[in-house]
Amino acid sequence: MPDISSYNGKEFLNAIAGGDELAYAQLYRHYWNEVYSLALSFLKSPALAEDTIQEVFVKLWLKKENIPEWKDFRAYFMTMVRHEIINTMRQGRRQMLIRDLGPGEDVAAPSPQEALLQHKEAAGLIQTALNGLSAKQREAFLLSRTNGLSHDQIAAHMQLSKKTVANLITLALNHIRDFLNQQGYLTELLLVAVCLFFEK
Repeated sequence: MPDISSYNGKEFLNAIAGGDELAYAQLYRHYWNEVYSLALSFLKSPALAEDTIQEVFVKLWLKKENIPEWKDFRAYFMTMVRHEIINTMRQGRRQMLIRDLGPGEDVAAPSPQEALLQHKEAAGLIQTALNGLSAKQREAFLLSRTNGLSHDQIAAHMQLSKKTVANLITLALNHIRDFLNQQGYLTELLLVAVCLFFEK
């Protein structure tokens, strides 16, 4: 396995793309705690969070040959994680809706026009909530969700301690959640949009 100092290192990622299982296992260990914690914070079930993240790593291995084409591995990988969490939450919500329906009824999927309208409405609410954050809270939050930076990277960029960065992001999330609740939106679904739909 290549001797690397960065999990975004070209040599290391090329090794995984070439089928190096030891390099892949090292990547797995490096990211596991971070992405598992993210999944658990939304899914509230250790078993469900573990299954979700395992599915991400399976999909990553299946598309490993494409890794060298990704400009920023971490950003792409975190997007995979976010999408898988969203899928799991959607499946869980659909199952709850089905249980509430009568015999012969089904869950109607929104039309493309309705989905677009919902997305625009959510995006507008999120932007309004972001505007209510302090400058440092907004910067830390966007560096995390939009740029995919780790707390260590954000701390170095903002010249703050890692603990301060974590507190800023927590305060930002609490503010956004409270704002969305005041607007009458289901917290779980809107938090998905807030925390998971910030993509490259």
